[in-house]
Amino acid sequence: MRSASIFTEVFMNTLFEYTYNVLIWISDYTGFTYKEINIIIWFFLIPLSWMLLLDRIYKQRKCTIIFLGINIASLLFIIDFTKFCNWLFQQSVDFLNTFNTVGSNYVTSSVVICVLIPIVIYVILIWKAFFRKSKE
Repeated sequence: MRSASIFTEVFMNTLFEYTYNVLIWISDYTGFTYKEINIIIWFFLIPLSWMLLLDRIYKQRKCTIIFLGINIASLLFIIDFTKFCNWLFQQSVDFLNTFNTVGSNYVTSSVVICVLIPIVIYVILIWKAFFRKSKE
C-alpha cells in the first residue's frame, strides 16, 4: 500500500513541476509574470474555452458573450493588473492550502483542482460538443 502512496506523490509532484515549468516558459516568452500567467490561464482562458464548448453544445453564443462581457467590464475596474493578479494568486494559494486540514497538501490540491478536474471537464465538454450523436 505504501508503494501506491509513493507513486501518487511522485506523480503529483511531477505533474506540478511540469505545469509550473510550462507556466514559467510562457511567462518568459510573453513578458507577463508567473502569477499573471497563472491568473490569465486559470481564471480567463480555461473558463472562456469552457464557455465556447458550452455554446457549441447548446448551439448558441450566450455563455461566451456573457462571460466576455463580465470579464471586460471587470478589467475596466482593475487599476493595476499585476497587483490584482498577485492578490488573486494569493487567494488561490490560501484556498488550496485549506485542503491541508483534510490531509492534502498544496501540490496535491493544486494538481487535483487546477489540472485533473479541468481535464475531466474538458473531456466531458469536448465529447458532448464534438462526439455526441445529435438527436435530430
